[in-house]
Amino acid sequence: MNNVYIEKDLTWEDQITDNITYIPLAGASEISNFRSPDSYVFIFFEKCEGIHSIDFMEYQEANHQIHISFPGQIHSWKTKEGSLGHKLIVSRKFAEVNLFGTKFSSQHVNNHPIVNLNLDQFNKLRNEFILIRQEIEDQKVHRKIVSLRAQLIIHLINQMMDEQNLDEADKTRIHPIISSFYSLLEAHFPESKSVHFYADKLALTPNYLNILVKTELGKTAKDIIDSRVVLEAKRRLLGTGQSIKQIALDLGFQSISSFSAYIFRKTGFYPKKFREGGI
Repeated sequence: MNNVYIEKDLTWEDQITDNITYIPLAGASEISNFRSPDSYVFIFFEKCEGIHSIDFMEYQEANHQIHISFPGQIHSWKTKEGSLGHKLIVSRKFAEVNLFGTKFSSQHVNNHPIVNLNLDQFNKLRNEFILIRQEIEDQKVHRKIVSLRAQLIIHLINQMMDEQNLDEADKTRIHPIISSFYSLLEAHFPESKSVHFYADKLALTPNYLNILVKTELGKTAKDIIDSRVVLEAKRRLLGTGQSIKQIALDLGFQSISSFSAYIFRKTGFYPKKFREGGI
């Protein structure tokens, strides 16, 4: 097998809904405000230099890294010449069926979008990416083998993250109620922005939920709810072609004016201004 690499095809990538896709990467690449609504993306860089922004946070691209994005996240990047790597894309459906119990499922938050690998981890993962590439290119290989190979790669990444963050995780293990709160928030934030709503589903008083969230996260439950709504608004304003009216309705607002007032109150900018890049 030769070592010819191809560039990204973002139009095609955005159409992925329920499959496994492998794309070899090489060379410079630049894109702004790309949003993949239905896919988890794992980028394994052998060699790389550049900047990758995920949900408006900038990260340095470097050798021996994994970059991870979850469905719905918005990202931009400017990758320099000489970069070399591999991209594995799996649908939300694939993750729900095959990745339960890992960090890559709908009930989790992408707390570690960038993972730095030691040499042993890098070599092990590189071997697995080479194998899945060979198997995808070999049309005689049964698709079940490709599925298992993809699962193995992602479970290895999950394990490597556990190994790398073991001591940190022991110190910052999230309270189970907070974890449940996040899961409920992901499912219901367009429906309700009320602390009482989530407290009721958790069989808690709103005051106790606020105290617990404040103790664990340093913010109130209302702060967390509002941050999630604002993040989704920003993702859609820059990462989709939806009208502001449709975004407002999708996020549970009755009118553009109430949506605009809410966003301005929380961020200091109006949706139209943010979309136009005027902030």
